[in-house]
Amino acid sequence: MSVIVTNAKNRIAYTVVRSLGEKGIPVYTADFVPLSMSFVSRFSKGHFIYPSPFRDQEAFIASIVENTRRLGAGVLIPVFEETFLLSKYRNEVSRHVRMAIPNYDQVLTAHNKDRWMVVAGSLGVPVPRTFTAAELRRTGPKAAALTYPVLVKPFQGGGAWGIKEAASERELEVLLSGDTYLGLSWDRFFVQEKIAGAVHCVAMLFNHGELKAHVVYRQLRDLPFTGGQATLRVSVDSPVAVAHFRRLLEGLAWHGICQADFIVEEATGIPYLIDINPRLWGSLVQGIASGVDFPYLLYTLARDGDIRAVEDFRKGVVTRWVWGDLRTLPEALRRARNKMRFLIEYIRLFNGKTAFDDLCLRDPLPFFTFGFDFLAKMVGQRTLHPRSHDSLEGVWE
Repeated sequence: MSVIVTNAKNRIAYTVVRSLGEKGIPVYTADFVPLSMSFVSRFSKGHFIYPSPFRDQEAFIASIVENTRRLGAGVLIPVFEETFLLSKYRNEVSRHVRMAIPNYDQVLTAHNKDRWMVVAGSLGVPVPRTFTAAELRRTGPKAAALTYPVLVKPFQGGGAWGIKEAASERELEVLLSGDTYLGLSWDRFFVQEKIAGAVHCVAMLFNHGELKAHVVYRQLRDLPFTGGQATLRVSVDSPVAVAHFRRLLEGLAWHGICQADFIVEEATGIPYLIDINPRLWGSLVQGIASGVDFPYLLYTLARDGDIRAVEDFRKGVVTRWVWGDLRTLPEALRRARNKMRFLIEYIRLFNGKTAFDDLCLRDPLPFFTFGFDFLAKMVGQRTLHPRSHDSLEGVWE
């Protein structure tokens, strides 16, 4: 049964395309960006352009339905925030193609931090002390007796967008004194105490409230360097974080994929839940390399309605996002105490044991296409740090 994979421009979609294509499944790729890396993959049987789901939602849905019929595709795997839109129009789209995605109320609960934090609190899942920005602007940071540093974060967002650290009460007061933040209302932001520790990520696949597979990994290096998307990770065991996230998703009767970030506090070992992604996530290749092929499991769940549970995963497996890790190199080298040793270890990661998100020697064109697209954005936006094509600042309600 053939499958359509959306958001073909990013490495998440490419991971899905490569996983399914290597198994002989006919894969069609789609995006609103013509220079999309998965379009040129040897595993893409064909591709089409759809209207941006962030600018014209109804036209996007119509295009998906039309192309599903045209191609005779039986399964649709949405990759990024278009997952939320397809969930919103789930009843209409599912008449034409099979999907394994959560319902829209589940999406909104997991995507909105103010909603899932309430659920987490009721289930005893630890969350860092949190206050709305509007509350602190009204009462003043002093009244909250915060422990610094703190982070200003959006209720909705991803990829480290909108996150700003304040190291002191004075810094926070100055930050909160503006009428808006990033040109947006303060109602969209909150303030959270920063926990010192390592980021452990937990990804799970559910079939209507029943856990079918999971993987855990620790972030070793991030982009931006101060915290964000993982560029280097290793699979680990984190049973307490797994138990917390499983309890939360079981309480929501979750269906489909979901991923969460925990910070394991250095002093206590307590895992604090800090973020949830109710969609496929950037480090998707980590599961595949660790023995949990989430793309194929998701495809099979959508196609057949159920899958055999995967009980465990391999620990100590290292994966890497090459383009992202190259962007961290200057800062990582600057911070390294022994620069020569760091460079040797950095180069050693290009060995046969490390799995890559975006680089495949048997399918090299997607890797270079992503680079050309990034360069084009740099030139077009006249910055070394161009914005993504995706609208991560959007509000889903």
